[in-house]
Amino acid sequence: MFGFFPLILSAFLLGLGFYLLLQVLARKKPANLPRGSMGWPLFGETLGFLKPHSSNSMGSFLQEHCSRYGRVFKSHLFGSPTIVSCDHELNMVVLQNEEKLFKVSYPKAMHGILGKFSLLIVSGDVHKKLRNIGVSFITSSKSNPEFLDCVEKMTISMMNSWKNCKEIGFYKEVKKFTLNLMVKHLLSIEPEEQLAFKILEDFLTYMKGFVSLPVYLPGTPYASAVKARARLSATVREIIKERRKEQLGLVKGDFLDAILSKENLSDEKTVSIVLDMLLAGYETTATLMALIVYFLSLYPNVLAHLKQEHNAIRKNKENGESLNWEDYQKMEFTCNVIYESLRCGNVVKFVHRVALQDVKFKGYFIPSGWKILPVLTAVHFDPSLHENPMEFNPWRWTDKATSKKVMPFGGGPRLCPGADLAKVEIAFFLHHLVLNYRWKTMADDSPLAYPYVEFRRGLLLEIEPIQAKAGKIET
Repeated sequence: MFGFFPLILSAFLLGLGFYLLLQVLARKKPANLPRGSMGWPLFGETLGFLKPHSSNSMGSFLQEHCSRYGRVFKSHLFGSPTIVSCDHELNMVVLQNEEKLFKVSYPKAMHGILGKFSLLIVSGDVHKKLRNIGVSFITSSKSNPEFLDCVEKMTISMMNSWKNCKEIGFYKEVKKFTLNLMVKHLLSIEPEEQLAFKILEDFLTYMKGFVSLPVYLPGTPYASAVKARARLSATVREIIKERRKEQLGLVKGDFLDAILSKENLSDEKTVSIVLDMLLAGYETTATLMALIVYFLSLYPNVLAHLKQEHNAIRKNKENGESLNWEDYQKMEFTCNVIYESLRCGNVVKFVHRVALQDVKFKGYFIPSGWKILPVLTAVHFDPSLHENPMEFNPWRWTDKATSKKVMPFGGGPRLCPGADLAKVEIAFFLHHLVLNYRWKTMADDSPLAYPYVEFRRGLLLEIEPIQAKAGKIET
């Protein structure tokens, strides 16, 4: 066992030397390089930056650093010298100048999980082409009566399954709901099929390692996630193979058919964009739904106003009549609740970019080659931008200027392509939830940022049907 000691010592000394070199280089930089700390050798300040905290807060790391150094500061994160931006104007400049002044730059360890053609990683013409494919399908889907009918039927089915329950693990339930919906919409796989269960199981493993420490050892979340991604890729490849073999063409009319019939993509790129769409439509949408239900339980005045909006919509429909696109367009307060939950709950805390050249902004100097992390969370809680920023207040969105002070869907060329689709799904789900159930959360079951959002107890809800006489969910 002592044979490992020289290796450990060498690694430590190498890391220490690298750290000291960084300190020397930092001191040689212009005086207007943002203030900050480079932290410990090797690790920098990464562990402190990733320390779990309440997702509806900035967290102690950002609060302390902003207080000490200002809203833009230097650090050493994810193995690189980094500028951390909690400034809304700088964040906008970074996101709007994609591939001009800055470009996407996620840690290499994430590439093993995401795949080399993931929309999060690729840039240039490849990113533009793959993103346009997704946007085109989403735009045609969001108001499609068949898609809306599918969303509503799955919603009603899930809520009917709760009618004899006293408690449900809501976060797990909506993850199942969103993945089943996306698997059906993208690949025409029914929720009750064994393949749907297999995909769900692999996605749960995949997400556990998504932001874990990148240690590829047997049993670690990272290694398990890489393997889960490989299994998911194999599953989609097999579906592609079967469709070509059976020459199904546009028979199913789903996302995969649209790609195979219209786009000249390699199988690897096809698999990647399908998995990207599944990931975006599954994890982030489910997390947002859980955050909305959590905030509604804390703010009964918001819930009461939301019920009024949906009661008004239901009163203008025949008994059992389905929701449609026109109904969704009337759900203005519902959309405000969605936006405010994004602002307060922070599904995405930050994004990764790198400077392509030396950049000067508001007196700050950002060296070429340095990473920069635009922190979306910090902007959402900036008191100079939002009155009472810690308060959950959907009415603030009646002021159109509010939308210019937040960026929950990112910005620039990488603006979330699935945002509109997610809003429709959530609005229809909330319609049936608020009209048919009342619920309570547990006092200690709050959302935590790891930086991905999790709930201490999986958002365990005590539920009770509102209309016990009906015997089933209103349709």
